[in-house]
Amino acid sequence: MKPKTKNKITPYLFLLPCAVLILVVLIYPVFEGVKDSFFNENLLSLAPVKFVGVSNYAALLKDPMFTHALGRSVAWTLIILVFEMVLGLFFATILNKEIFCKKFFRCLVLVPWVIPNAIAGIIWKWFLNESYGMMNYLLKSMGLIQNNLPWLSDQTLSAVSVIMIITWKSIPFVAITLLAGLQAIPKDLYEAAEVDGANHWQSFRFVTLPMIKNIATIVAILTSIWNFNQLDIIQVVTKGGPGEATLSLPVYIYRLFMQTFQTSYASTAAIIMMLVMIVPCIIYVRKLLKG
Repeated sequence: MKPKTKNKITPYLFLLPCAVLILVVLIYPVFEGVKDSFFNENLLSLAPVKFVGVSNYAALLKDPMFTHALGRSVAWTLIILVFEMVLGLFFATILNKEIFCKKFFRCLVLVPWVIPNAIAGIIWKWFLNESYGMMNYLLKSMGLIQNNLPWLSDQTLSAVSVIMIITWKSIPFVAITLLAGLQAIPKDLYEAAEVDGANHWQSFRFVTLPMIKNIATIVAILTSIWNFNQLDIIQVVTKGGPGEATLSLPVYIYRLFMQTFQTSYASTAAIIMMLVMIVPCIIYVRKLLKG
């Protein structure tokens, strides 16, 4: 082999193990899921597996439980996005200032992020328990409520609880990432704005926000993808209940596959979910390439 040819091939040989791993772990399961969605496989049925074409897709799009789960996931993702970005930016701004024990608080804000989702779900399930949970105790101590609230058994409150927990889990990543963006802003810009007579709000609006716009967009897209795919916290805290009040799309797919064993129907729902997520993924990759 010529040295010139060898130099061209060598980098690809180093990438080969990673490419094989991606092929086995990611691409092959997707291919199997797409293939399975065109059949009628059900692990609880003795009927032979047959090719049904797009019948699963047609049935799924007419399934009210699926459409409600999809709509609920999209709505929750947007609501959580607003809260996490506003609160994340708030904490990032505070942590960017010279405050007492700044390093300690920067570490403290990461605590929700480093707790595994399943453990966080167990903690919050105990915290929101109607009978002995700390949430009701604290609210009653402050005089905000008279009777214990059914956080996990009321349909409205359970949805509020799920949104609150996922927001709490997402804020640390948003805060720390935006903090890095704030620290990258040259101080000369604030000094120039101050010379021009800008107050704190004007400096924030015309200097801070434009300078962190790109990183904030990337964070928003990335956390939206994660939150849309959130399964373990909801499964641990409410299991999609009460009724279908907290049935998100990932929990719906989990029920189909792990509880009713409708593997083909579950694969169809997962493929549609993947198609929905392709759009923010493409936007995310384009943002990274432009950056």
